[in-house]
Amino acid sequence: MQPTRKIAAIMSADVVGYSRLMGQDELATLQDIVAMRKLATQHVQAHEGRMIDTAGDSMLADFASAVQALHCAVGLQQELGRRNAMRAESRRMALRIGLNIGDILEQDAALYGDAVNLAARLQALGEPGGVCVSAAMHELVQGKLPVAFEFAGEHEVKNIAKPVGVYHARFAGSPVMGEGAADTPALMGQHNLPQALSSFIGRQHEMGAVKELLGEHRLVTLVGPGGIGKTRLAMQVAASMGPYFNDGVWLVELAPLADARLVPQALATVLGIKEVVGKALLQTLQTALKHKRLLVVLDNCEHVTQASAELASQLLAAAPQLKLLITSRESLHLTGEVNFPVPMLSLPADGATGISTSSATASAAQLRDFEAIHLFVERAATKSPGFALSDANAAHVLRICQCLDGMPLAIELAAARVNVLSVEQIALRLKDRFSLLTRGDRSAMPRQQALRALIDWSHDLLDAQERTVLRRLAVFAGGWTLEAAEAVVAGVGVERHDVADLLARLVEKSLVTMDDGGTRYRFLETMRQYALEQLSAAGEGDAMRDHHLACYVALAETARPHLTGAHQGDWLTRLDLERENFLAARAWCNRAAGGGESALRLLMALKLYLVSRGLLELLRWGTLEALELPGAQERTMLRSRALHTVGQVCYYMARYEEAMPHLRESLVIAREHGDVGRIAIVLQELGMASLGLGDVEGARGHLQLAMQQAQQAGDQRALMAAVNAMAQLYRSLGQLELAAPLYEQALVLAAGLEDEQSKAIALLNVTMVATGQGNAAAAHAALQQAKAIVVALGSRTDGQAVLAAASGLAALLEDWVHVARFAAAADAEAGITQMLLDPADKAFLAPLWQRARDRLGDSAYAAGWAAGAMLSYEQAMSTLGDWLNAFSR
Repeated sequence: MQPTRKIAAIMSADVVGYSRLMGQDELATLQDIVAMRKLATQHVQAHEGRMIDTAGDSMLADFASAVQALHCAVGLQQELGRRNAMRAESRRMALRIGLNIGDILEQDAALYGDAVNLAARLQALGEPGGVCVSAAMHELVQGKLPVAFEFAGEHEVKNIAKPVGVYHARFAGSPVMGEGAADTPALMGQHNLPQALSSFIGRQHEMGAVKELLGEHRLVTLVGPGGIGKTRLAMQVAASMGPYFNDGVWLVELAPLADARLVPQALATVLGIKEVVGKALLQTLQTALKHKRLLVVLDNCEHVTQASAELASQLLAAAPQLKLLITSRESLHLTGEVNFPVPMLSLPADGATGISTSSATASAAQLRDFEAIHLFVERAATKSPGFALSDANAAHVLRICQCLDGMPLAIELAAARVNVLSVEQIALRLKDRFSLLTRGDRSAMPRQQALRALIDWSHDLLDAQERTVLRRLAVFAGGWTLEAAEAVVAGVGVERHDVADLLARLVEKSLVTMDDGGTRYRFLETMRQYALEQLSAAGEGDAMRDHHLACYVALAETARPHLTGAHQGDWLTRLDLERENFLAARAWCNRAAGGGESALRLLMALKLYLVSRGLLELLRWGTLEALELPGAQERTMLRSRALHTVGQVCYYMARYEEAMPHLRESLVIAREHGDVGRIAIVLQELGMASLGLGDVEGARGHLQLAMQQAQQAGDQRALMAAVNAMAQLYRSLGQLELAAPLYEQALVLAAGLEDEQSKAIALLNVTMVATGQGNAAAAHAALQQAKAIVVALGSRTDGQAVLAAASGLAALLEDWVHVARFAAAADAEAGITQMLLDPADKAFLAPLWQRARDRLGDSAYAAGWAAGAMLSYEQAMSTLGDWLNAFSR
């Protein structure tokens, strides 16, 4: 009979420690193997495969489908893992499984060929309880099942001509995943790693080494000069380690930060952790991460080394399952830190295997497998389709890569020029530039000289307008939009209508990066630093920073009216992207002419944004510092607004005593200007701060005067705020019959102003009054309306207030479990938004929460509170919606 040739997926497996098990108990081992073969055959057949051979402790099966083969192997290992968990450790029977796909021959129910032999070799490379697959198999199954893969390098396999790529499958229950791993690798869900837009070349040894270090240590720092590829290596390692971290893999980019004090805030922003009143942010981070299993990548720490070291030390001490991967030009110098110097991409040594940079003897075959060469060729092909390494250009490509010391960034920039220069021309220009730079600054490290020479050369290739735009763009931090670039860089030598084209040309020349989607641009940090030097040398630094400041003050003031209402969410997201630019603009105010006024304008316009993002402390100290700047000392209404803001933020944070002097000075200035509307607003805040201090009569006096001033000014918004505040005073005193009509008046005023957010607040106050009066129907109706408005606006801060009011209504209905749940959900949100209950709400709700505790008992109340605290905001609001609907029925 002629053999049958076909493509098949092959599964090869054997028992780990077979000889040891037989030596312990032959009979028991044979029984176990029979049972295991039966189980394996069931799995193979269930996945449309055939069990070919079960000789001794080994098994061989084939499948028509690669996915079915992987599904079978993973399922079999998971089932064996569950069975082993119930057996004595000494009698556990683990399999190693190898999977391959290829061309095989079948004759007389036996399989032959390299594909079968390779499956057996993969089995030998496998881990006990694991599944090892070939690169060919990996290509067909990746992403088809909830299985991640870890690349284990290329291996020389006996009787196989070329090295074989090997991958270990990672799935729930696999050796490195552990018992508690999720069914789906974590990286498929929780992470913020950017999607790589180009292939990752080489670094397989470095990846394996860094991953091994992370397996043994909790703090690993990738060190090396700028442009060497620390960030890209860190991203690749992090992307492959998602399955090991149930709470995600998170990138924190520190390069845009100008203020080291903001390092903890950068981490908190990425993780969605907001400051808690009365707690340092670092303490809040320690609490939040205490039981989390996650990997955090702190990228580009060199300019904030001390702050990064302090953050790392404190977090690692508080969170035992946290691991940190750092990229920096220098070590953090912490106990327990393991430094990994990132090497240059691989290149042949001069003269090795007959290759020399001074001769044309290098051939494509000799060079193509070196990492630096591979990177240059692949990147060059993207700029000049059809470019390939050949014997004719191999020596020049080698010379370029060796002149650049195998530095990835430099090589990519050089490769980007193949569409305008030959590789010979590139090699000659690089040689000239390195010589010039070496003579200019011998104190710099050689690789820094090489990188500077490359950037100098890239800069020299630009025309005058491109150079102008390049250096002016350096004032942006964290990226920019086309509109911002047009506003900032246009001027002498560059017309506004030319900026778009010039920016596009810089993107084409790989000097500026365009984010996916094409809406934002950014510099690589090394290029930004170079451009900043050029900007300083041109004497344009101050002027461009002035333009940048004006641009972002204008953006903030444009956004201000949109930070309430239906489009609030869109504008908040837009401002999120510009946060680093706002911080840079604010920092320049300390040196700019009239910087005090600009700083106050910027912060006042961003006030609602900063409050909504829980950045109250940043708003407080940022405004206090701005008030001390030249240009902010004059007793203007802008200064009055800023002082009121500081006082208001202190009130939000329950720092009532601290709020008072700022509010009093604000009031004095407003009176000097005769601004009756502002007087009313400040008086209202003074009244609430006084109430927080327990000065009821002082609060009453301020609020009565606030109402009078607002009426005199005809300022309906100020009147609405004052009326609502007076109602709060009465409610805090238990005088609901006096509070109720004022809340109704505030509701009418809000409707007249078409202010949906204020209307929702008034409705929530109506809810609490009706609750206090025992009118469940009225309370329910008002709460339903308030919730609908809040959901439409997407206002999370107001949603927190809805949950708090709901806890009061639940108490009226004696639904004590929901009292605990809604109260806990509101409290959890307060930890994020930093908005605490005001005195009236606290006085009303605290006794109701205590009543629920008394009725349920401490244990049941704690259980209800824990359930509510675990709900996400969306889950809490959904739960509330269901509860309200049930009430209606």
